[in-house]
Parts: sequence; structure tokens; C-alpha cells
Amino acid sequence: MRVKKFKNNEYVLAEGVWVRNLCLPAKPIDINQLGKNEVRLLLENECSNQRISGMATDDLDELNLENLIIFSDGYGWKSRQKVLASIPNTLVKTIGVNGSLAKWDMVGESAELKRTMTFYLINNPYPESLSFLPRRHRYYPNILASTKTNPKFLEEYRNQPFFYKASPDVNYSGVKSEENYMCLDDYRNPICAAISFAWRKRVKRLVLFCCDEAFEDERPGAVKMKNGLYQYPQQIMCQKIIDKQLYWLRKSGVVVADCSSGVEYENAEYIEAERLLSFFSRKSDE
Repeated sequence: MRVKKFKNNEYVLAEGVWVRNLCLPAKPIDINQLGKNEVRLLLENECSNQRISGMATDDLDELNLENLIIFSDGYGWKSRQKVLASIPNTLVKTIGVNGSLAKWDMVGESAELKRTMTFYLINNPYPESLSFLPRRHRYYPNILASTKTNPKFLEEYRNQPFFYKASPDVNYSGVKSEENYMCLDDYRNPICAAISFAWRKRVKRLVLFCCDEAFEDERPGAVKMKNGLYQYPQQIMCQKIIDKQLYWLRKSGVVVADCSSGVEYENAEYIEAERLLSFFSRKSDE
């Protein structure tokens, strides 16, 4: 494993990306340089989002995410999400990403089962993010958003966002602001941002649920996994980055599990959905 140290931070290499030890008390720095084409878009987004009335993540000082599920709209999400309804909000908090909110079926009068999200998190800077807005229902949970998020998405979202800043790049620190925004290591991936936020909010037990982009049919360029499903190499690379974040969490004592359909993680045990409640009900020393 390759390790690099830089300004009181340390990093491990994952598929060409340096993944910071998010558990260190050092000032976070992302040593992976942004592409020049991205900088302009992100700068425009940050300038536009300064006009949106938001709240700083430091306003969430009392929030405790000791037991947390991070979920996306991965393989089988439509049917598998229902297991979350059996897990009490008082025991386990939740953060949804990507298309999980748009496809959330546990809200409204016709919902068979009901469950709320603690947060929905987004950092997508592109117009494609508009597809993540809820259209089939009117449920808009608390939202945690990067200052680089697509402004149109935030304008249409019917709840005031809590903003965070991505850890500054060595060549791009972002737009200066008077607000005291929390810095999160997000690698332009909402799952990474959610993991970073979880650590800042004292996570002890963490599960990734449906955090994959797996599919059943063979497609050009896709990689067949051990479970018989497929993912593209870019999606596998994203999981490798997440896995290195989980490596740092485990070194700091966080118990991590995965209930998804992507490639196997080295730093998270796989559990079946039926074991979620018992996973969170265990004592921390078990």
C-alpha cells in the first residue's frame, strides 16, 4: 500500500487517486488536482450558490450519526428499500444519495410502508442532477449540499440546504465566503462526502446500502463480478476510492458493513439486508 504525507495529512493510493486519512485532526487538503475544464464550471456554481439562502454545516454541531446507513439507488433499490422501514429512526440515522430520493416509495398516503431520511446529500455539479429531484412525491428531507452543486437543482429543491465545502484542492480553494462551512473529502462522489460527514458526526457503526451501479445484462466494456452482475470500470474505480476511506475509518475503530451489489470491499464485511437491525443492535465491543 502506497502512503504519502503532506502538510500533516496522510494519504493512500487508490486507482490513481490519493485518499486522505479523514480521521486526522489536520486541515484537510485534496492533493488530486482538478481538470482545467472542471474549474470554470465549479467556480460558476459556487458563485451562483452564494445567492441561495443556505445554512452552514457547523449549525449541526449537536447531530450524532453514531449508527448510520448511507444508501443509493443501486441494484434492486425499488424493492430492497422497504427493509429500511423496519429500522427505527431513533436507532439508526440515514443519508440518501444519487437517485434514492427520486425513487423513494415510503412517503405519501398510498405508501405501504413509511420511513423518513435524516438527510439527502448531493454534490453533482452538472444539469443531469435535475433527474434526482423528487417528481413522483413531494417529500423534501433535510439536504446537505456541496457549494459546487448545480444551482438549478438547489433552486428547485423545496428545503433550505445545509452547505459544505469540498476539501480544497492544492490548486483550487474555491470561492471565499464569510460563512463557516465544514470541509468534507468528497472526491466529487456523494458517498465519499457522506462517509466524511459521518466521521465528523461521530459514527461508530456504518452500513453502505445499495451503494452500487450494478446491472444484470452484459454490455460492451462492462466487467463481470463474482456475484454474476456487471459494472463499468469507472464504477469499480469509485468503489476502490470508497474502500480506502473505509480503511481509515476501520483503523479508527468504526465498524463498517456493506449491503450492496458491487465489487467486494476489503474494508467492510458483507451483510444481508435481513441482518441490518441486528448489526446496529450489537454492542460496540462485540
